[in-house]
Amino acid sequence: MPRTILIASFNRGKVREIRESLSSALIECFALDAIPQVASCVESGSTFEENARLKAIHYSQVSPWLTLADDSGLVVDALDGAPGVHSARFLSDSASDEERCREVLRRLTGVPAFLRSARFICIMALALKGEIKAIVEGKVEGTIASAPLGRNGFGYDPIFLIPKLDKTMAELTSTEKLAIGHRGQALRKLKEVLAREPLEALWQAPA
Repeated sequence: MPRTILIASFNRGKVREIRESLSSALIECFALDAIPQVASCVESGSTFEENARLKAIHYSQVSPWLTLADDSGLVVDALDGAPGVHSARFLSDSASDEERCREVLRRLTGVPAFLRSARFICIMALALKGEIKAIVEGKVEGTIASAPLGRNGFGYDPIFLIPKLDKTMAELTSTEKLAIGHRGQALRKLKEVLAREPLEALWQAPA
């Protein structure tokens, strides 16, 4: 029976983390570059869950496999929730991770440490042929550091400080990040779903 999942993302960091986690469940993962000339999904949702659903449904309609979409981002309280659902497109589609981190820090200039609370949120949606099969969520609380630290990770990891560890997400190893991070939490919940509803059962599309 099929034990294959399409990871509906072009983000290499996300794909790597998801693939590493699901490999322990003996699931083979492909990224969107496995589907030639696939049309990008318009992420028009106002929440992470709406966008995750949109992407899962969109890409599962052109995929022969179960499709896993992740919508995640950084929510900063002092910035009224920004960058939020626009995390991947903050500033512009062409902005680099470094530029986005620098802009968050610029907007927090003068904001004291105790008001720099933030969280990473990840919503994952699993779909087959346009039908949602499961939704899971992961969340990790932290604060925004005063300057980027660490060379691991991607996105906003260098400025996301985890107070109990006194490290940014980019200072953690990939194993440590999956253990405490938002995507790792969501993936563990996904694997719980797969334990209750085996991949073969989820594969069955409605008649």
